[in-house]
Amino acid sequence: MFALAYVILPFSDTPPAEAIRASLAPFQRGQRGDLPEGWLSFHDETEALLQDYEAQLTFTTQGNSGMRIEGGPTWHLNTNKVLDEMRRLGLQSWNIRFADTMDINEFYDRFARGLDRHPNTGAFGRWLNPLGRWDWWDLGGRFDGCIIGDQRPRTGRSVAQLSSGANPGRIILANIADRLAEALGQEPVETLDVRTDQNIELVATLLADARANRDNACPSTIVLPLETIEDRLRWLDTWPGLGPQEAFAWLNVSSQSGWDAIVRAVYARFENHWAAGVAYHH
Repeated sequence: MFALAYVILPFSDTPPAEAIRASLAPFQRGQRGDLPEGWLSFHDETEALLQDYEAQLTFTTQGNSGMRIEGGPTWHLNTNKVLDEMRRLGLQSWNIRFADTMDINEFYDRFARGLDRHPNTGAFGRWLNPLGRWDWWDLGGRFDGCIIGDQRPRTGRSVAQLSSGANPGRIILANIADRLAEALGQEPVETLDVRTDQNIELVATLLADARANRDNACPSTIVLPLETIEDRLRWLDTWPGLGPQEAFAWLNVSSQSGWDAIVRAVYARFENHWAAGVAYHH
């Protein structure tokens, strides 16, 4: 899913592109190997693994069509290892409740995927960024021109010069779009360069637009400037609900006042700043 964020930034000697990247960096989704260790915390997924372990499951091989699984979702089950075990046993269909045949530690070692063990508690889970909000982002992107109220219908694929960089998900979506176009006999999608001057604006101008109730003034997300408040409170969002409440209190506004009032309070607090309109995938 894509959303639009306005990244509020001070005027400074920091190059604008570097300032945008630095402000958004703490909110990158990722795990060990993707992000600095200090950004990560343990996300306990023991209950989800126990569901796989305790479910009565039936696995049926279907040739080139893969494998059918019945009996419940298998969030952390390594189906390749299940297939290997079925081949070893000479089975095309396997009905099993793992909890009846092995303990949870053996199940984790033999059939689980994508989980670590917590070194102190022994819980099963993953080390993730608790502040993670985006998989990738682009200056403007599919919301090219929105921040200045000039978002025009686009028939091509927007290509931004400033972005979070290469991302497997971004590449996969582009490839899917290209393959669908080929299957439908359509021409290749045209690429459109995103202009940076269409995706930045003075916060003072956004405040005037907000007071005039112009649509371009209210994105779904606002990112407050670095070092003005803790990182965990800088990402103001409308989904799945308005938050974080502590940040609203710091701005002297209540969530009960509504998102429009919160946006105006941000702009009034940072009126001498500038903003970048960023499309992000989450």
